[in-house]
Amino acid sequence: MRTLRAILTLSVLYALTLGPAPMVSGRVVVERATSGAVEVFTMDWTDFLNEPYDSRIEPFNHALDEAMQRVEAHPKDLASPYLLKRPFRLVAPYVTERGRGLAAAPITGVAWPDQVRTPFTIIPVVRQVRHSRAELEAVLDAVMPPGGDPRILAGHIDAERNRAEIEVNDVDLRLRRRLAQEYGSDMVAILWSPGVMYDDL
Repeated sequence: MRTLRAILTLSVLYALTLGPAPMVSGRVVVERATSGAVEVFTMDWTDFLNEPYDSRIEPFNHALDEAMQRVEAHPKDLASPYLLKRPFRLVAPYVTERGRGLAAAPITGVAWPDQVRTPFTIIPVVRQVRHSRAELEAVLDAVMPPGGDPRILAGHIDAERNRAEIEVNDVDLRLRRRLAQEYGSDMVAILWSPGVMYDDL
């Protein structure tokens, strides 16, 4: 809770000094990406944590697992899949022409929403993207070596935005510029979690 209050307070300060901070899906963009510096954003998990469970998602969760197995088998052709809601859809991004065929293949299985056996066939929504799973994993490996920058807490792949995201507890323009210079400002972003320490994770 202390960290969330700090994030919201700092977001208000940035809004007052830099103009409105756009919020999308709980994301507050603190510094927009430029050609020479990567984006910095914070997270507000309130809506996510308060969203009620919908059992209709269960077939899509199973399909997401299957799509992820495809990505792990073909990481240079595909990028990480993800789910969209209202209505539920499975999005399967691809990079190569071979990947497009892999991503588009229907996924069948059986789910048990509300303890009811439910066979399903889901046809993924395919989307061409710039960066493969292998490329983004290589970025994370390079940015977070053992004994590297102590400000870096964690890293993950944002499937929907097709980029690597680095979580830090302190950020400056030099770090933003270094990441943009080495990887491009569309391939990496910084999740700023002020006040978080390794012991908190």
